[in-house]
Amino acid sequence: MNDLQKIQLDILREFSQVAGAEGLKWFAMFGTLLGASRHGGFIPWDSDIDVALPRPDYDRLRARPEIFNEPYFLQTTQNDPTAAPRYVRLRRDDTAYITNLPNNFARGGHMGVYIDIIPLDIVPDITAARRIQGAAWKIHLQMQSSIAFDEGCSAGTSDFMEDFCYRHAGLPGHYGFFAECYEKMCSSFSSGQYYAMPVLHGKRGSRIYDLEWFSGSLEMEFEGLKIPVPIGWKEALVVSYPEGLYERGRKYRPIEPARECLIDTRRSYKEYTRRYTDMLVDIDGQKVFLFGAGDSLRIWLERYGPGLDVVCTFDNAKSKWGTTAYGVPVRSPKEIPRLLDNDSRLIIASIYHKEIGVQLESMNIRDYFVFIDGWNYLKRLS
Repeated sequence: MNDLQKIQLDILREFSQVAGAEGLKWFAMFGTLLGASRHGGFIPWDSDIDVALPRPDYDRLRARPEIFNEPYFLQTTQNDPTAAPRYVRLRRDDTAYITNLPNNFARGGHMGVYIDIIPLDIVPDITAARRIQGAAWKIHLQMQSSIAFDEGCSAGTSDFMEDFCYRHAGLPGHYGFFAECYEKMCSSFSSGQYYAMPVLHGKRGSRIYDLEWFSGSLEMEFEGLKIPVPIGWKEALVVSYPEGLYERGRKYRPIEPARECLIDTRRSYKEYTRRYTDMLVDIDGQKVFLFGAGDSLRIWLERYGPGLDVVCTFDNAKSKWGTTAYGVPVRSPKEIPRLLDNDSRLIIASIYHKEIGVQLESMNIRDYFVFIDGWNYLKRLS
């Protein structure tokens, strides 16, 4: 197991213990079910854990986040509006799993490593499942746009955010209302022959599963932990993976999550929030120092450099010291303490931002920011 999988297994163990104490019915699903049946644990390249609960058990869990103690946090649609989650996640707040923290909608929310906890909602047929999924998706966009309105009122609303909010019918102060509408829409039916998961996007959210497959459970081994699976686990897997249960060759396996987001199993996301969100906040009038002389520097300069007082960049490659990169002087990191003052801003512009962050902190420099290409940053006053 890698470090991420070890944390996810710990969260699953905590969930299993609490769910057992509370008498909640739950099942392993998707890659977790496939991994348990085939590998006795994680699929080697898998990067998440999925469990599912029938709606009554799911709602009981959703209503009682306090049954989990720190560092575990039960993130629900109701208790973490800035994240606007589509379903429950159990997170560990002493870790970080950050996908797109500085976005154009809402900032903040709990961002520790997590497992997905998905409701199984009763539906009469696949047509109803698709209809509910579509309606729930629209309501979720209203949730996102409503919380974006609420945050935008104090932070300054960009044209992009304003367009998003109006286009998806967001209403300031109405996130809670839409969140309850969302749950009611997903659980529209109290009787039927099938389960569906309309909280999920894409085809997974409209597939239907026979209730009989979930009428009882069996135990399977998952990395030394006994977990419940549906008695119809084979049928559930066939529906979940209609393209086949083959294992992809290495060339076609999913991209490792660490390449798409920031994952830290030893530090809390709280240590990253300001550094990774506020790069441009109050930057006007400050002397800007960058760290990195590669392509990330070029992208940063093209996107944000015009109009700013960029003094120089630092780089660990001795061969670059005394030269220029994209028109900016390159200096040794040893000069950083001498050059920085209260009117300075140090920004890491490198794909090696985590390693550089460790280097800066070893120099007792903790006031720095990080640029990640692909994330969106707003330039505003604090």
